[in-house]
Amino acid sequence: MRLVARTLLAGLPLLATVPAAEAQDGMLGRWATPGVAAIVELAPCPGAATLCGTIRWLWEAVDEKGRPRLDAQNADASLRSRPMIGLSILSGLAPAAGGGWAGRIYNPEDGQTYNATVRRTGPDALLVEGCVLIVCRKQVWRKASVVAEALGSSSR
Repeated sequence: MRLVARTLLAGLPLLATVPAAEAQDGMLGRWATPGVAAIVELAPCPGAATLCGTIRWLWEAVDEKGRPRLDAQNADASLRSRPMIGLSILSGLAPAAGGGWAGRIYNPEDGQTYNATVRRTGPDALLVEGCVLIVCRKQVWRKASVVAEALGSSSR
């Protein structure tokens, strides 16, 4: 009996992650921001039960001098030399009570971090919202593979 109880107790942490894993279904992967300015990859955060989003590609990946684009607007001057590609802009996304995911979003255009919500609005679309106090901005991100396929078929 003790062995059965120990085995069941040992499996509880795994059972607790099943709903989160199911909720991630379809959220994970690469997403194109409006105008295909960037491709952001949503994946589990390292060492946490939350999701993170990392810039994997930029339309303008280099500056006017041909150097990799940097996080030049960061409010923390010590972070301004970080390359934009590889930069985590979504962090701590956890399932929200009203659906979707809630966490933080970093905007490299102004160097600020905001409260964020991310939710699926269709099989190939995410609604990403960043808010400070009561002012919010929304963007629809599209599945990168679908955008790439559409761009490829339009050039034929």
